[in-house]
Amino acid sequence: MMRILLTLLLAAIHSLPFAWAISCGGCVDLDEINFLKTVERFPYALVKFDIAFPYGEKHEAFGAFSKAAHKVTGELLIATIGIKDYGELENKALGERFQVDDKNFPAILLFKGNVEEYIRLPSHMDVTLDNLKAFVSSNTPLYIGREGCLKEFNDILKNYANKPDEEQFKLIEQIQVKTDQLTNPEEQQNAKAYLAFMRKINEQGYGFVEEETKRLLRLKAGKVTDAKKLELQWKLNILEAFRVHKVTKAEKQEL
Repeated sequence: MMRILLTLLLAAIHSLPFAWAISCGGCVDLDEINFLKTVERFPYALVKFDIAFPYGEKHEAFGAFSKAAHKVTGELLIATIGIKDYGELENKALGERFQVDDKNFPAILLFKGNVEEYIRLPSHMDVTLDNLKAFVSSNTPLYIGREGCLKEFNDILKNYANKPDEEQFKLIEQIQVKTDQLTNPEEQQNAKAYLAFMRKINEQGYGFVEEETKRLLRLKAGKVTDAKKLELQWKLNILEAFRVHKVTKAEKQEL
């Protein structure tokens, strides 16, 4: 009798996560049978190894990344593998193959066309939407940018804050021409934000990036509508395109 009760209790405990599990839109469920053939059909595959019924902020971030990626590329498979440490131990051997177990859930691996070539999301990087975008964009030719950002503009403006004034003026003219050629209203609006930030950085120096970030964050934390919060977040995302690891250009002196 006690053995039966214990079995029922264990079954109940293991069924709890199922109730809390959150769907992952656009994600493909992989297992030991379809893993190899599915991954190798795509140039790239981002795979999350996790508990059988995942939930919580990290799983939500992975789901948000899936939705963002599906909007811009068909070359990236986004998949999940649920590993069970009870019952028939489903996918446990697959986890062991890639050195994944309950001590490092979730583990996120980026495969490059085959299952032998992959990169693991570094342990120091939190599983967030922006970190997943940065991880994929920095390790593949794919660009899954932050909301509001324009890839072509980001590429052109790398290290903008450290460039001499005359180069900055030329870039402002270049971005203005490209802005005038845009036909999508949303892209036009975002392009104007790029131009405004470019002019301010040229006038005030890199210090503007830090001060404007603080100002936008204060506004976003205030009593504003959801639409306004989204607009402010997009501006913050665009502003990140101007951030540099090291400032080599002398700061502007106030007159």
